[in-house]
Parts: sequence; structure tokens; C-alpha cells
Amino acid sequence: MTTTLAHHYYHQPEVFGYECEHIFKRHWWLVTTESSFVENGDYQTFKLMQWPLLVVRDQQGELRGFYNLCRHRAGPLVDDACGRRRDFVCRYHGWRYACSGELLKTPGFDKDEIANPENMGLLSIRVACWNGLVFVCLDDSAPDLSDWLGDIVDIAAAYDTTASMNYDGDVEKTAQSNWKTYGDNSCEGYHVGMVHRALGSSMLRESVTIDNYDNGQFVGFDVSYSDGSDTSRAGKGFWIYKFPGLLLHFAEYAFNAESVFPLDANSIRLQRWFWSHTEKAEQHGIDTASIRPNSEKVIDEDIMICERVQTNLASGAYPGGLLSAAQEPGTIYFQQLVRAALSDFTEAE
Repeated sequence: MTTTLAHHYYHQPEVFGYECEHIFKRHWWLVTTESSFVENGDYQTFKLMQWPLLVVRDQQGELRGFYNLCRHRAGPLVDDACGRRRDFVCRYHGWRYACSGELLKTPGFDKDEIANPENMGLLSIRVACWNGLVFVCLDDSAPDLSDWLGDIVDIAAAYDTTASMNYDGDVEKTAQSNWKTYGDNSCEGYHVGMVHRALGSSMLRESVTIDNYDNGQFVGFDVSYSDGSDTSRAGKGFWIYKFPGLLLHFAEYAFNAESVFPLDANSIRLQRWFWSHTEKAEQHGIDTASIRPNSEKVIDEDIMICERVQTNLASGAYPGGLLSAAQEPGTIYFQQLVRAALSDFTEAE
């Protein structure tokens, strides 16, 4: 048997602060979809942990990412969640920047007061796209997105891309749960029969194969549903939980992706995007209209149990527990990744 992480790793602000710099900042994060940027100048803003971010399609059609702050005195550039602009003007003192990040105007400053204006452009972040999804990364030394995804790229090749599907929108939810509590839960199917009774009844236990993948650091669920009569599901597929907070669900007639955004030591924001292949599904008698509401029901059930667990972890009463290699191999792997990422922190305790 493997012992669980100690309870204080799930609720102490000191741990969360360390994770921000040593885990979250070093990984790629799914923040939006490519289809959100139709025209040059289209932008979206995000809050990734404590970092204010901005992604924009510049006048040459390239997606660029920046910190949503002015180089003058850290004033905000954009308050709106999305929109379209030719340039960005600081809401504090009016400094103006091109969508490429270049500094254009500095009202009230003499020309000789800024010796190297070419070095005073917006602070950039990395942006990359895969399968219609837009990812950002705050660490210049992190692997490229394709390397970070690892074996996920090959797994995805067996399924339709989002470009061939209908986009069905997204849903956002918040939960009073640590990101690791949600990750522990998402990396095992042991809880399905108790927490997701409708889902559990439509799946054969022997139809799920769980493997851990070092190339990409993720847990993979190779899933088959019980029979062809269940038209509320999306057929055979592959579910993924990738460290630290990315879920991908590939299916014969649908795809969805979810980001788990840590807010603080005891809360997260979830955002899931949905696609479906309605025409292909209808040919096989599958009702894709049920996929999104059923997915949301599963998310709500996961939030319910994770919030209850988080309350118990934060109480300090939980002395630690055990993990089963047979029932919870994915959670064991997830916690191994957490331990490795927190090794310097634990040594300093």
C-alpha cells in the first residue's frame, strides 16, 4: 500500500505559494480556443493564479501573449474579458502599445527620457495552439507545447480534430477545493460507483484500462461503454488527466477539454470546452445533445465530493491514509508527481 500526501499540503497557504512559482508557472495552461480570435485585434484577458494575462491576435494575424500591465507603473491595460482593438492604452497614465507589444506613445514624456523605448514593450508570455486549443506558459525555459503534451499528441491522432466538429460552448464552475484534491479524484475511477451512479451504471468495470504515462505526465483511461443502446454517451474513448491541471476527453463523436485553475489553497475554477460531431453521431444513433448536460452533471458530482473532502482535510483531523495500486494507480502516480515537484519545499520544512 502507498500512503497519501499529508493533509497540510492541501490547505496551507505556504504550500500554495511555493506551488505557484515551482509548479504552475512552469507548465502550460489551456486558457481558451483558437476560434475566439476571428479578426486581427481580437483579444481575451485571463487571471492565471495571481498573474494578469492578455492574449491577442496582432495585425499580422499572429497570436501573442502578454502580462496585462503597463511597463510604466504597472497600470492595467484592459479590464474587459474580451473585445477587439487596434492597440492598448494603459488606464492609468495613457501609455499606448501595439497589439504586437511594441511601445507606441508615452504621453508627457520627453523623447530623451526613455533611452531604449524598444526595450519597454509589453512583457510577453508564451502562446501555442494544439487541436484548436490555446495554451499559455510563463516560463521561457519550459518545453515546447508538443513536448509538454508528450504521448497525448499520438493518442489524439486516433480521433477527430476540433476543426471537424461543432463547437458547443463552454462552462465555468468554482469549487471550494484544493487543486490536488480535484486531481486525486480525477485520476481514479474507484469513486464512480458511489459518486457518479448514472455514469457507473452505463459502464462495465472491465471496460476501463488505466495507465500512467511518463512522456507527458498524465493518467490515461481507455474507456468502452456497456453497449450501443446508451445514446446519452459518446461511445468508446480515451480520458486524460495531465499534471498539473488539464483534462481531455476524446470520444468517437465528441471531445471536451477542461482546465483546473487554482485560485488559492482552498479553491479552484474549472472551465470546460465542448465539441461534438453531430452528423457522424446521428448515423450511429447517438444523441450528442445529451453529452454536455451529462458532463456538467458529472462535474457537479465531482465538485460535491471534493468540497466535502477538502473540508475534512483542512480540519486537520485526517492523519493520512492509504492508496490501492489496483484501484487507484492514477492517484498514486499523480501524488508521486506532486511529491517530486514539492521535494525542495518538503526538504526545507
